[in-house]
Amino acid sequence: MSKREGVAGAPTLSEAPVGCSNAVCGLVEAVESNTAGKKKTHKLTVNVGEEAPLFLVSTVAVDIGARIVVALAGSSVGDADNIPEPIICDAVMLGWKGAVSGSGPAMLTKTFGPGDSAPDEQPKAVKAAAVVDKLGNVDAADGVEALFVSKPKQTKEEKEMAKLEKAAAKGDAKAATKLQHLKLRQAIAAKRAAGEEVFTDDELEALKASE
Repeated sequence: MSKREGVAGAPTLSEAPVGCSNAVCGLVEAVESNTAGKKKTHKLTVNVGEEAPLFLVSTVAVDIGARIVVALAGSSVGDADNIPEPIICDAVMLGWKGAVSGSGPAMLTKTFGPGDSAPDEQPKAVKAAAVVDKLGNVDAADGVEALFVSKPKQTKEEKEMAKLEKAAAKGDAKAATKLQHLKLRQAIAAKRAAGEEVFTDDELEALKASE
């Protein structure tokens, strides 16, 4: 692959110039879309690791939190030397293999931080292991893309509770009563699992009758 070598202002060319001399990762912190007119534009507030963020315009919608490639002012992009203002780079401008024109800003994975140098090739997304906390929430491993995270399977009791909660929310009195009893049984089971001595009213009545 032909690449531009050297620094902006005094590049050493190897065949036709391709790529960017100073492309970095930019973290999109805010998006302001303008739908007026025939062509929609999106004003992005982008953190490139400098003291102040950059304000760039994209013709393609970009989500907050996305990591895009930005050519900083003074960079050499393709045949253009010393660009006066920062610009958003697409994969074609970077010379990435298999790049398609008009596909929007070149995207990076979460392994890249604001200001990190853009890679010579399009990064591959990493398969993340699912991490489930005590509340059953699924999170991705730090520093990788959560592309294949699967949710934990619900137990029969959890499915029943979810069903009752929906019915109770719609005003079903019987479902609300069943839900209350189910939650009570869960609370008792949790306390017993923790070593506490807990009895239901029925169990207390049975105990008294046996004395």
